Amino acid sequence: MSNGYNVILIQLDSLNRHFLRAYGNTWIDTPNLTAFAQQAAVFDAHYVGSLPCMPARREIWAGTQEFWWRPWGPLEPWDVPIAKLAREQGVVTQYITDHYHMFEWGSHSYHYDFHGYEFIRGHEIDNWKTAPVPQVPPWAQKMVELRGEWGRQYLQNVADFTAEADFFAPKVMQATADWLEHNHSLPQFFLHVDSFDVHEPFHVPEPYRSMYTDQDYRQHNPFPRYGRVDEGLAALSLAEVEWVRAQFAGKLTMVDRWLGRVFDKLTEHRLLDRTVVIISTDHGHYLGDHGWIGKPNAPMYHTLCHIPLLIWHPAGAHNGQRVSAITQTVDLYATVLEALGAVVPEQTFVHSRSLVPVLRGEANRHRDYAVYGYCNSRMGLTNARWTLLRDHNRDAAPPEIYTTQLEQIFSRQSLITGASRFAFGDHIQAGASLPGVPLPVYRVRNEAEQPSQQRADLLFDNLTDPDQAQDLAAQAPAQVAALEAHLRDHLRALQVPENQWRRLRLED
Repeated sequence: MSNGYNVILIQLDSLNRHFLRAYGNTWIDTPNLTAFAQQAAVFDAHYVGSLPCMPARREIWAGTQEFWWRPWGPLEPWDVPIAKLAREQGVVTQYITDHYHMFEWGSHSYHYDFHGYEFIRGHEIDNWKTAPVPQVPPWAQKMVELRGEWGRQYLQNVADFTAEADFFAPKVMQATADWLEHNHSLPQFFLHVDSFDVHEPFHVPEPYRSMYTDQDYRQHNPFPRYGRVDEGLAALSLAEVEWVRAQFAGKLTMVDRWLGRVFDKLTEHRLLDRTVVIISTDHGHYLGDHGWIGKPNAPMYHTLCHIPLLIWHPAGAHNGQRVSAITQTVDLYATVLEALGAVVPEQTFVHSRSLVPVLRGEANRHRDYAVYGYCNSRMGLTNARWTLLRDHNRDAAPPEIYTTQLEQIFSRQSLITGASRFAFGDHIQAGASLPGVPLPVYRVRNEAEQPSQQRADLLFDNLTDPDQAQDLAAQAPAQVAALEAHLRDHLRALQVPENQWRRLRLED
């Protein structure tokens, strides 16, 4: 048994930082998250890393900033997940989630090392229920009309919901509260709660559906497409955008209400004296911001990439205070392990840095900058003052990925492009190597990850323009060059493949 704390890690998928009162919101009711933030350390400069959902989770599970080498996929054979290391220390581990991607072919294995896991079925397009719904209810008519098979699958999954407790966040949080009730006396535990809410579909019961709007819900689609709101299949009117934002807010209020049951158990069983509690997300979600909806092929604005992080540490020097240190998703891996009293692996492919020294007041700085991105597509770099957003040059070098999980690459290619699962031909090379990895991998050219276009760089002043409304790239080339220097340092430190240098126009 280690000498560390219990750790509870709570992820709320797609949680927008600016929808929380801890980060300045004034109109959304989240009393439980607000109260928690008042006693926790509130991180003001926390950023994503690898995007979207599953790449972010591999960063948390394995401490690897993966987007330089591969996109969405399962754990790799050399990964050393938190749950495995915790088990070796005698820590009881539990995973509770409704995140169905974790159990799909092509993104499996994340739950394998936990002592126990609970999977709540049916969110989004989880292939769960098959019975046809004979009559589409009023709330779902626009969804089925506009989203077709996806809308019908979601409707089938939730057709039997009659009460608030039937919805996904209530089930996840109630399962968490129940687990704490039955396991609070364990000598030490790691509890990972991975809620797919506040992810779309933005379908909520009353009173949340009308809590922040008086529009007629029967006129709207709670499952909007991704893209521009001013053109194409994702286009929405101003009224539609406002309604979607209201549903997102209502869902967040519902999540907060049921999260309160978890906090109640922490108080009832006096767990906060011996438990580190971490609340964060994988990424934000565009809700009309910068003219986008969802997680589309947009520049990596702060809406998506500047995310909340709240941490309660029993010996925290910053409890009830704000922390300005620059941190990233990948840092949760080492933070959880150190809090548990486990040893963080000293491996080349582990890029995580523990936040415990910051939490205990032993360090004020953490990272000089944050780097984040989508594999072979687009990236961002942020320091204390500036943010640079850059698309990959699709013609500069092939979009290569490195993995042992070849079967999931074929699957993703087929789903995205409609191409044959075995259409790679000569674009597969066996025997490639990765920094610090003790076995060969496949190097695969994966055109499915190519950006659809290459936009000009965007540069923003974080202090004077936090909403990123004024691009300064043309006026401040010296700042672009300085951030490029940071990026070169980062690529050298991680031993990133040479083709990434060319695609990002960083050749020495």
